[in-house]
Amino acid sequence: MASHPLRTAVFLTAVLFYYISCMPGLLHAVQAVSARNFIQHGGYALAQNSHIAMAQNSTTPFIPASTLKIITSLAALDILGPDYHFSTLISRDQQNNLYIQGSGDPFLLTENIIAIVQRLHESGIREINNLVMDESVYQLDFPADGCENTTNPYDAWNGGLAVNFNSIAIRVAPDRAVSSDDPKVPFLPMMQTIGATLPPGNYHLNVNAFKATGQLSNTLRYSGELFAALLAQKQIVVRGAIIAGQTPTTAAPLLTYQSDKTVQEMIKQCLKYSNNFVANQLFLACGSARLGKPATWEKSRTVLRTYINEDLGISEAELVMFEGSGLSRRNRITPRAMITVLQKFAPYQELLPIKKGFPLKSGRLTGVYCYAGYLPQQQNAPFVILLNQAQNNRDEILHILSSGHKPTTAFAAGNTL
Repeated sequence: MASHPLRTAVFLTAVLFYYISCMPGLLHAVQAVSARNFIQHGGYALAQNSHIAMAQNSTTPFIPASTLKIITSLAALDILGPDYHFSTLISRDQQNNLYIQGSGDPFLLTENIIAIVQRLHESGIREINNLVMDESVYQLDFPADGCENTTNPYDAWNGGLAVNFNSIAIRVAPDRAVSSDDPKVPFLPMMQTIGATLPPGNYHLNVNAFKATGQLSNTLRYSGELFAALLAQKQIVVRGAIIAGQTPTTAAPLLTYQSDKTVQEMIKQCLKYSNNFVANQLFLACGSARLGKPATWEKSRTVLRTYINEDLGISEAELVMFEGSGLSRRNRITPRAMITVLQKFAPYQELLPIKKGFPLKSGRLTGVYCYAGYLPQQQNAPFVILLNQAQNNRDEILHILSSGHKPTTAFAAGNTL
């Protein structure tokens, strides 16, 4: 008889969970109460069947951090097109000056420059005068809003002609000897300049965090020195100097190099690695695509503001973008607006990385902890968690929103992003 009350309690508990599972509204109410315990200043939303099924503070704007990259990505897919390729134009004038005209390609990497140089070699070029770096496609007087210009690569500046995400890898040996720390990149004079200021170690650095010398910005110096070094490897001699300039209309085009990645492929990499440089290159490209060159921060803000209002149907009261990466603390979005974005982004959700067992984008700044993505076990229901508070409780809230479904090993282990 002593076990009878226990059997009764177990039976009643089983009945309660049965009815909860059969009544989604009751389940959501229980989940909402649980989630509320983890929110001091923030909000969340979960949508099902095109309607928000549960939410807290859904119309309050919060700082989104890198979840903002989903909006930048959606705009780039709609404005530039998923199959769009950036291009780099190479020209030569009658004085045998070689012009490298950028288009803001976010993925102009060492291997791409090697391919360009190979084609120049095959065309018979063996010597040039000046190497002229043309970044006139962009007109940027300052870095992205929120950039603190630290040495960290995530603070790399944007530019119309920037290589390797505008970050450089160097090694400073114990004897102070400086070398490249990237096997694909030859030693460049710029590495010596930067390395002389650093203690021994291996570094991956934002080139603009260091004082520029001479007439070139560090962005163009890095791009020019890399082009010159790779030209030299192919026995193409640069007799003159590396200078900044604009390609004249009288220069003869030699080749147009198209990026080996489409915008859609760039976005997949951008979201996987949360690359701020790539996100803002796409943000700037959207501005110039709609309002013409040169690209400026203000043009892009104007274009994105119109796109958000007219294409997404979201008001400025619910979504404001000062740049495209999520670095700026002036960016704002409501949970309800992010759900709208995720519903529009649904055809491209495979571009999101799989984290915590779900396709999602994370975002993090000091005191800002966010997730946005989909719950596959719930018919790919879009969800968003925006916390602007000291406590990072986003994992706990995600677990509540996805409760009733067994998470992957990664989520169960509590791995952080």
